[in-house]
Amino acid sequence: MLGAKASKNATFTLFFLSILKGIVGFYSGSAALIADAIHTSLDIFTSLAVWIGLKLSLKGSEEKFPYGYYKADNLVSLFVSIIILFSGFELVREALLNITNPVEVKMQGIALGTAVFSVVVMYALSQYKFKVGKQIDSQALIADALHSYTDVFSSLIVAITIIGSVLGVLWLDSVGVLVISLMIFKLGIGIAKDSIMTLMDAWLDKDSIRRIRQNVGSIQGVKTVGEIRLRKSGLVVFGEIEIEIEGDANLKRVEMLSEEIEKIVENEVKNLEHLVVNAKPGKMSVMKIAVPIQMQEGLHSKISRHFGKAPYFIFIELEDSKIKSWDISENPASDLEKKRGLKTTEFLKNRGINVLIVGEIGESPFHNLHDSFVKMLQMPEAVEDVEKVVEKISELSTLTEPTE
Repeated sequence: MLGAKASKNATFTLFFLSILKGIVGFYSGSAALIADAIHTSLDIFTSLAVWIGLKLSLKGSEEKFPYGYYKADNLVSLFVSIIILFSGFELVREALLNITNPVEVKMQGIALGTAVFSVVVMYALSQYKFKVGKQIDSQALIADALHSYTDVFSSLIVAITIIGSVLGVLWLDSVGVLVISLMIFKLGIGIAKDSIMTLMDAWLDKDSIRRIRQNVGSIQGVKTVGEIRLRKSGLVVFGEIEIEIEGDANLKRVEMLSEEIEKIVENEVKNLEHLVVNAKPGKMSVMKIAVPIQMQEGLHSKISRHFGKAPYFIFIELEDSKIKSWDISENPASDLEKKRGLKTTEFLKNRGINVLIVGEIGESPFHNLHDSFVKMLQMPEAVEDVEKVVEKISELSTLTEPTE
């Protein structure tokens, strides 16, 4: 994996730097360079821990850990923040020692060259880890990259110390160390806070939740969007979303909506591992019913058992089981020889119906209306009057397949 490879490369680089700075520091007598070598040695341990965390997070799920080892990455990130804070205390201690015990560095040219070389390498290393961390969205690797970036300042302080020794200003590095220590403390506390919040399943990106709610709510067939829950676990994100849909919550319909919802969430959230869509049928506050009829006799019109051949349709608005309004329209497709069912379907969809009471309906119009979230009810055999059919609407069975 790219992240594990980056941490591995960083570990080897830090090992080389710590040995180099330790040897030069020992022979030059530079306490700051020796301290920086010790500091870099701590970074080896940190990078190694990130490497182990990334490796663990890639392990598959098992009975004891059904959600996998993804959060190992977040635990390591928390550990890195502790190391950063420890490094800050170390630099403060170093600064106080330099104030009370200033030393003049020998082999100043070699020592300064080593410090400058360390600055360049640490900066390149921090940029490399940050780039890879962003690419794979690894919180631990980004945290480690920021830690390496603070090490640039640590090595820079060593260079300033050596320059100060050349100029006779031995206390110059101490002030800089104290200032940088404050920056390190702030960085360490920020990373620790983010790690703890992630481990506690907090989701901090409120704007993404708002955009997901808005985009999911605009999907045809989704009536309302309920609770949206997202949580980051290592490199990946798990999510749940509750929706109310128009019509029945059958398996095919929920599957269609789930695929569309998942695409929307993937556009907003990187590395989405799994999304659970909890769909339930929404209650129709107002039913817009269509019934095929033979003649224009209002609510006492005789029903037609045919779909496309029906000369008229009566459209009824039902609210709280009471008829609020109705009107009758001629079926523009009843006299057609071809595509009669399709044209009738388009006619009904344009009227905005959500319920159709029908006796016989073919495969094409059935699936077309079904996919448009129109609930289709079986017309009763014995009843012929529209008003009586509407009175029995709660007793009618739902059509789950074409009748023709």
